[in-house]
Amino acid sequence: MDQWVPRVSALLRRVRRRYLETRARLAGRAFFCRSLAGRSEVNLCVNSDLTVSCTCHDVDGSGRIGDLGRQSLAEVLSGPISRRFRRELARGRLPTPLCSRCCDLRFVDRLGAERLAEIYCLPTYLKVENTSACNLRCASCPRGQIRRIRRKASLSLGDVERIAAEMRNCGVERLSYLNFGEPFLSRTIRRELEIIRAIHPAVSIDVSTNAMAIDCDDKREAALLIDDMQVSLDGISQEMAEKYQRGIDFDRVLRNVTELVAYRDARGCRRPRIVWKYLLFNWTERRKHLLRAIEMARRAGVDEILFEPTVSPFYGIPVRYYLGLLKGVAPRVSGGLCVVLRPSSADPAERTPSAADTDADQSAAALLVLDDQLNHLDVQREPEIVPAVSSLTPLDQYLAERDGNHRGNKAADDGSSEGLGT
Repeated sequence: MDQWVPRVSALLRRVRRRYLETRARLAGRAFFCRSLAGRSEVNLCVNSDLTVSCTCHDVDGSGRIGDLGRQSLAEVLSGPISRRFRRELARGRLPTPLCSRCCDLRFVDRLGAERLAEIYCLPTYLKVENTSACNLRCASCPRGQIRRIRRKASLSLGDVERIAAEMRNCGVERLSYLNFGEPFLSRTIRRELEIIRAIHPAVSIDVSTNAMAIDCDDKREAALLIDDMQVSLDGISQEMAEKYQRGIDFDRVLRNVTELVAYRDARGCRRPRIVWKYLLFNWTERRKHLLRAIEMARRAGVDEILFEPTVSPFYGIPVRYYLGLLKGVAPRVSGGLCVVLRPSSADPAERTPSAADTDADQSAAALLVLDDQLNHLDVQREPEIVPAVSSLTPLDQYLAERDGNHRGNKAADDGSSEGLGT
């Protein structure tokens, strides 16, 4: 059945693409993409061959917008492909079927879309795929497609240096060191993270891993360079976990995580904060399973356990979760259910401030207007919310002007935006 999962997903993306384009045309609206504007908090990914995709789920290469081997991030976002994508969105068309499932896609009025199409800013978030190799064959993972479209499977240390310098120059504040591969399969991951910390020490680093390769002190030392780590283990037994995570060794993962926690605690380190990420499927979501997982997480010493629902594969949809039958098992958070087992280990003093911090803070403040306008519907803002910084980006100037011109009439409603991603 798994061979049909990518095909069904591709078909659903094409159908949803047509639906969204028709909906926009009938409503006289267009689209805007936060990722192509440099404002994504989950997308904009540097792949293992240094190509740059506007989406982290670029399974067929149609989301490629540049190449960091030949361009800077600024040149990628101002380049011909990014401009073409933004202009197509402004005309009410989705440039790739991948857009139809992207959480950074927004509805906007057509007039606003035309102006937004010419505007972008440098990103404060970046995702980096240090390797596309993986030791698992998860049911929904398009592993074969990824192998075909990557020119090389892993970043070199020189590539990592280049990416780290770009992040420093752009003022990137958060790095997700992951995508389609297993980060700890890289034999040089410790050196990679040391390079990033040396060049851009202020950046916050998070990783998602299956932890099967964190089985020696060198890998554990690499883990200590990370701020937040999610360990994917989808079940409470070998039989349950391998139904989706093909190739997983349940006992090995649990042992490696327990030993990593002990290694961290013995050195008095506060990072990484370790979260057990447990995907909810219809075979893993029974109340007794979740309660057992919480107890196992407590014994392993992890900081949190996160129960995250999924819609893929389609035959594994967690019906009990979506029907609200798991109330009382764990507190509900954005994206699932979460139990905090240990107090927060975040310590700002562990991060060394950089000279770019002030500029980055000003840039983030100046773009709060964009975030508010794009994430909330039918909310009128007063002019005073425009941050008092030395200069506003063209995007802020446009949004402030629109807010002032449209206040008090129907055009204010037309200028609002609606999130489309799921």
